[in-house]
Amino acid sequence: MRPSVETDSLTIPTHEALSDALTVHTCLKNCYGERDMAGSCCTLTDRNYIIGPIRDAPALLARVSEKYGRDVPWDEIFIGFEEGSALFPDRPIWQREKSFPALRPNMSDATLPCHFLGEDNLCTIHDIRSTTCSKYFCGHLQTILDAL
Repeated sequence: MRPSVETDSLTIPTHEALSDALTVHTCLKNCYGERDMAGSCCTLTDRNYIIGPIRDAPALLARVSEKYGRDVPWDEIFIGFEEGSALFPDRPIWQREKSFPALRPNMSDATLPCHFLGEDNLCTIHDIRSTTCSKYFCGHLQTILDAL
């Protein structure tokens, strides 16, 4: 049996704080319910998956340029339909023009991560990320959050 605790001494996290903590833990330690898996929504691997469309692309480009302190060219962080469909001809989602613009994957890494995914599996632009990213919750994470 758990010992009694004075409720006056407890700090109960807000719903938002608890939700944020569960999101970070799930995304970094239990992504898609797989132990020690992280950042799958930020990597393409061999799935028929795309990080797009990025509906706020111009605004995101402006925020990234401001953060980097330089004019960032569009094609440094985004990929358009022509290039994307040619890069991944066997992936149906990459053949749909409405999936673009998408975040450009890092082609030098076999997992094909988002340009902004850090080595620690954290988003390097989390505070200014696109609305596509900020509103995305995989089914596994959504189930956890719905249980709160």
